[in-house]
This record gives sequence, C-alpha cells and structure tokens, in this order.
Amino acid sequence: MISVVGYGSLLSERSALQTVPTLQNFRLVRVPGYRRIFNKVGIVFLSRYGADPESLELASCSTEAATDSIICSQFECPVDDFAELYEREHRFRWVEVDTLPLGGTGDQTLLTKGRMCTGYNDSDYRLNKCITPEDYELRVGRFYAGRLWRDDIRPFPRYLAFCLQAAESQGAKVLDNFLDSSYLADGVTSIRAYLQQAPELQDWRLVDTGYQYPKNR
Repeated sequence: MISVVGYGSLLSERSALQTVPTLQNFRLVRVPGYRRIFNKVGIVFLSRYGADPESLELASCSTEAATDSIICSQFECPVDDFAELYEREHRFRWVEVDTLPLGGTGDQTLLTKGRMCTGYNDSDYRLNKCITPEDYELRVGRFYAGRLWRDDIRPFPRYLAFCLQAAESQGAKVLDNFLDSSYLADGVTSIRAYLQQAPELQDWRLVDTGYQYPKNR
C-alpha cells in the first residue's frame, strides 16, 4: 500500500473516492513546511473544460516548501492504483512529506510519511518525465504551447471553486487554512486576498462545478 497526501480537490473524500475508489483510511492531517501555490497550467482545463490557452486563468494547485503548515488529506491505496494516480498527476514532482494527526499535540513520535505532489519546472519535466518529444506533444503540446510552470497565472475559476468546496466540506478550520496558506503564482497574494479582490469569484459556494477528475486522465 502507498500512502498519499492530497491538498486540493482531494481534501474531499467524495472526490478522492472518484479518483481512487480503492482508497483506505481517509483522514485529515497537517503537513508542516509547505504551502499551496496555483502556479501550474492545468492541461486538463484545456483538454476537457474549454479553457482558453491565451487566458491567464489556467492555474491548478501545486505545493512548495515554506514556513506554512497545510491541512491535507491522507489515505492509502494499492500500488496499481497509485500508478494510475501518478499518471494522472504526471506533470508534478512527487515527494515524501511528514504528516501529523490533525488536532494532535504536535508530538513528533506521531509523525508518519506520505507521498505528495509538489512543484517541478519545464526543463526537468521534459527531460525526466517525457521519454521523447512525441511523448511531450501527446501529453502537453497538442493542447498548449507555453510554459507549464508560471508566475503570472491565476486559478481556473471552476477548479478553484471545486477546491474551496472540498476544503469547506471538512469544516471552517480546513477552509480557513486553505484560504490563508494558498497563494497565486506570484507567491505573494493569498487566495483569501484574491477572492476579496475579485467579486465575481466570491459566489464560489454556488458554483455547480460539474468538475470531476477521471480515475485516469
């Protein structure tokens, strides 16, 4: 069994079960030393959800090392299903992170480990994850010609609503953590501040996202 840490849409157990139906022991944990950042172009938004490749509203959520502490989900799944999840999240780098029980005392003896997606860069992705130029074209190039990892993009609105709904489904504490430990690609603007600056996004609770990750995309 592989232990997986989810920080965006996978905060929702329902969403996690859609993605990994065989998951076990879904729970909330705290991951120290990371923050969320919306700095990766979501190819699925272009290939399935009609996003405009010239728009700045293309970002999906990643993570990066920081002094923050993020509330995440954690669950176990069989190796074969993790392989499918790995393929789904092909453009990320996977790292092993420490996790602590949510609401615990911070006792380091309770630390466990899990695998979490984190940031990458375009050159390393092409070199280490795509075997040939044709592989990159199949995965990315036929949908999008620009850089995948950017500091000038904003969240895809429908996806952001989906993540916020997933966080709120776990309670106010988890939602507040998401709002305050998640940032735009500029690395400065929190998602809470972004929503305050963008009135058209403040009705995210009312968005029928219709947004589902296929088990393997």
